Amino acid sequence: MVYVSNGQVLDSRSQSPWRLSFLVDLFWGAVEFIGLFFKTMIQPNMTKDGNCAPSRSDGRG
Repeated sequence: MVYVSNGQVLDSRSQSPWRLSFLVDLFWGAVEFIGLFFKTMIQPNMTKDGNCAPSRSDGRG
């Protein structure tokens, strides 16, 4: 992404890809993924918001 600082156009590629905010976001994304994985192992019909989807009992499949 391109941005302007002090009247100069700067390119974000000059920043390190391993900056602290990226690492923090990566860490919390992994924590949320692992948490959701184990929640769905215990309760397979759970959705992303933490609600349970209604089970289908129409006799199909």
